[in-house]
Amino acid sequence: MASYNILLLPGDGIGPEVMKEVEAILGWFNSQGIATFEMERGLVGGSAFDAHGKAISEGDMAKAVASDAVLFGAVGGPKW
Repeated sequence: MASYNILLLPGDGIGPEVMKEVEAILGWFNSQGIATFEMERGLVGGSAFDAHGKAISEGDMAKAVASDAVLFGAVGGPKW
């Protein structure tokens, strides 16, 4: 069975809500034995700026480069 490392960057606004559903779908694939998805989360956009003072931290960028795929949510909103 194939195994993939996925970095989830939900972002802001509706991004975290949508990413929660993405996690559920990937979890279903895992439970069905279709593939194995190892999921890791990071911050991007306004949430990253609030936490790190920049749109994405060096650590999360390194995770993105090392991942098989990056799922990127929505960023921005009235606060940012």
